[in-house]
Amino acid sequence: MANSEITNFGLNDEPHGDNEQLTESQVIAFSDAARALRPPAEQKGEHPVSVIGETLHFKGELSAGEDLVIEGTVEGTVNQGKCCLTVMPKGTLRANVNATKIFIDGRVEGDLSATVSVTIRESGIVTGNIVAPKVSIHEGATFNGSIAMRAPKGDAGK
Repeated sequence: MANSEITNFGLNDEPHGDNEQLTESQVIAFSDAARALRPPAEQKGEHPVSVIGETLHFKGELSAGEDLVIEGTVEGTVNQGKCCLTVMPKGTLRANVNATKIFIDGRVEGDLSATVSVTIRESGIVTGNIVAPKVSIHEGATFNGSIAMRAPKGDAGK
């Protein structure tokens, strides 16, 4: 890896010059960070992940062909198709969402629709309706809305 092309963009709290280079271990740690943010069940496969960081604020329609982790703020519509969405504890989502699996640790205002499952963890706060075949609300989570349990596509009538 050619470290001469990689500069330090604040991966640590130490002062650094504009052209301070990352060590190879910092580059490896940075590239593995998104994978580490996924829920443990999702870490088994090698699926790409996009991360909306704490300082980012996105407004509009968001769609991706890879898993999405929200640490910042997203407003609008999120269409993840066959991918997973995770809202981290500092994340805020003011949007209607369509995804395969949805994991909520942060704050959500909007309707959630998943083809597999919706999980609201202990620190999660959801205001909106949920449509999914499997819904899990952990003790300590906050949920205000309605839940419609439906069979996954192709399982109707079984």
